[in-house]
Amino acid sequence: MSDTLIKGPSRGRLFKLFTDFGPFFRKLKSDEKTFFFDCLEICVDDKKEPEERIFLGWWAELTRNGNTFTYQRFNGLYDIEGNWVSNKITKKEMLQIDQSFNTFIEKLTEMIDVEVGYELTEQI
Repeated sequence: MSDTLIKGPSRGRLFKLFTDFGPFFRKLKSDEKTFFFDCLEICVDDKKEPEERIFLGWWAELTRNGNTFTYQRFNGLYDIEGNWVSNKITKKEMLQIDQSFNTFIEKLTEMIDVEVGYELTEQI
């Protein structure tokens, strides 16, 4: 008998699933095992020109480990240079950001379970 390695979906298949999932996936910030998602939830100053706006929101990194995915979530400010940085967020803003992330993670968990057959858990 030979030992067989059970392979999951390819990188390309995962990229397609995550891209089709919605606007949260950032292909250029992802690689073979780590997948980057974010959400610009709250515009800090909508009176500025679109290219000068900054946002509050969340970002998450999913890591593929065998037949599971784990995620880490972060909250902060998406600055004018296009970088996420930690930032103070009010309780009211945090409620909105939490709601957005919770909806996202519920749908992503279901999609990964149904389409990939893997489990998604929070990295502690």
